[in-house]
Amino acid sequence: MAELREVFEMTTKQAEPELDSWRDQEHRQQRAHRRRRIGAFAVAAAIGVAAVVLLWTMRPAQDATTPANEAPAVNPLGASPVDIATGFVEAYGGFDAERAIAYLAEGADVSVVGGAYGAGGSPEEWPLNLSWWHATGYRQILDSCEETGSSAAGTQVRCTLAYHNLGSERIGRGPFSGSYWDVTVLDGQIVSGSQNCEIEKFSPQMWEPFAEWVSTTYPKDAAVMYTSGLDDYILTRESIRLWGTHTKEYVKEVQRGNAQ
Repeated sequence: MAELREVFEMTTKQAEPELDSWRDQEHRQQRAHRRRRIGAFAVAAAIGVAAVVLLWTMRPAQDATTPANEAPAVNPLGASPVDIATGFVEAYGGFDAERAIAYLAEGADVSVVGGAYGAGGSPEEWPLNLSWWHATGYRQILDSCEETGSSAAGTQVRCTLAYHNLGSERIGRGPFSGSYWDVTVLDGQIVSGSQNCEIEKFSPQMWEPFAEWVSTTYPKDAAVMYTSGLDDYILTRESIRLWGTHTKEYVKEVQRGNAQ
């Protein structure tokens, strides 16, 4: 028994140092594994940064003369006179005065249908004038733009169109055809033009009944909206507000049978 005890004690004493050594080795292996993982992540991150830098340096350089938020030219190189005329008429008929003006050459002579005493005719007054057209429910229906001639002064283009106004679309009248724009294009810009609004059918069907209704129902407002003969509109912000309000009301009264 004594011999067995000696063997047991000797075996136990030998085993304990070996176990401690194994544990130390395991810890060293775990630390080494962690270091390898950290190193791998660092290498991957470095590769990612290098790739981003490489892509950035290889990207096409942006034209320093054209800011990213700058609107594209309305008359790009190679646009035909018909394209330019079409873009202009669409911009004006869409109440976009700024874009319409961008089609004009410096000093262009363009005549538009404005209010009384020539108000709204100059490009500087187009925003106010177009506010009136918008308030009265104007809707342009562009037919086509076609070249009509060419000379040293430029290429002439006519754009024909129909339109609705004063709520005509909502009460079953119109559209009223026969209107047109005549414009002259030179070197990619409009140098002259004129707006011609056909009123032969529009006047008896819409303008005159509306004027009669407003002057009877709201005589004080009519004095702000019209010239004395009710044949032209006064172009002021207050007038535009009243035109918008009474156009909507007029449509409802016609639909109810209370106005012509």
